[in-house]
Amino acid sequence: MYYKFSLLYVLLYFALGSIYPLLSRYLEEINLTGSQIGMITATGSFVLIFAQPLWGFFCDKTQKTKKILKGTILVAAVLMFFMSFFENFYLLLVGFALIYFFQGANGPLTDSLALSYVAKNNTSFGKIRQWGAVGFAVAVFISGMISEIVGLKVIFYLYFLAYTISLLFIDFLPEEKVVISTGMKKGMKQLLKKPQYTLLLISALLIFGPINGNNIYFALLAKDLGGSLTGVGIAFLLFAGSEAPFMLISNKIIKKLGLINTIVFSAVISAGRWFWYSTGPNYNYILYLFVLQGISVGLFIVASAQYVKENSPEELKVTAMTLFTALALGLGSIISKLFGGIIIDYFDILKAYYFFGWGTVAGLVPLLFIKYRYDGETK
Repeated sequence: MYYKFSLLYVLLYFALGSIYPLLSRYLEEINLTGSQIGMITATGSFVLIFAQPLWGFFCDKTQKTKKILKGTILVAAVLMFFMSFFENFYLLLVGFALIYFFQGANGPLTDSLALSYVAKNNTSFGKIRQWGAVGFAVAVFISGMISEIVGLKVIFYLYFLAYTISLLFIDFLPEEKVVISTGMKKGMKQLLKKPQYTLLLISALLIFGPINGNNIYFALLAKDLGGSLTGVGIAFLLFAGSEAPFMLISNKIIKKLGLINTIVFSAVISAGRWFWYSTGPNYNYILYLFVLQGISVGLFIVASAQYVKENSPEELKVTAMTLFTALALGLGSIISKLFGGIIIDYFDILKAYYFFGWGTVAGLVPLLFIKYRYDGETK
């Protein structure tokens, strides 16, 4: 079962890694502005805010997480294939909004199945989740090299291929079964009344936003600093590849530091990274210090997911995870992607990373409040 989950994570994140890190370069190539690029990516993130809690609630109600996961993957794959034929801004805007609606279900639903599996089998979530980072890293490297040869449109087809193959593994996963005792509206109210959960939501949207903004705009930063498409692929191979070992050892780090301390530590490293990028450093130095991504992103993903799972009611664990992902990846990404694009139009890419740095600093405030006010009340 470990290998089945691992292969699924590799394929799902291979799809994401094949397109999103190079999407900004593709959209720029077809003559879209920074603001238009920001609007396309931010609109998708806006859709996540509503889509992910809806998918989570639907899974909680129907107890058919695997069937829903298969359906959303298939629809997203087909939509992405057809997006390769359009270059009109408005068609791309609507198309990516639809893709995000279905694609947005896949991460939290897979995480929920995996977290339930590791809880019952006394293993580490990070040990499984690390393969998503591996898939993402390899995808950017491969798509960067192929795009250099045949053109950027190939990123759409790589996404379609990886998502389609992933469908073969879902039937073999264990189904998550929980007892439903509350409605969606009541469930959300119950979750949001828990201060630790609400504060982590606020923090995550401020910290995950710049992380996702970097995934979109790093290709433009690399271009500004003299990097090629292959160079972007190498960078993400190192960046995302560094996440895997930190996810693997995350359990040991969390046991040593504690959940909140681990989250705070990773956020501090993340803020420092964005401020450094905003100074326009030598591109080679960014590659040399690739491990910063593993420390900041790898640990934050695992520790925050574990915190949500441990501090939400049993009957609302899927809803809690999807609501968390919706706000963290949705609202936070909207702010970073939209304003990042506007900043690029009016200033430059370096100022966008300066904005990311201060956004992450703001995300540290609720984390420190959890640490010093509520840490003793958490599991």
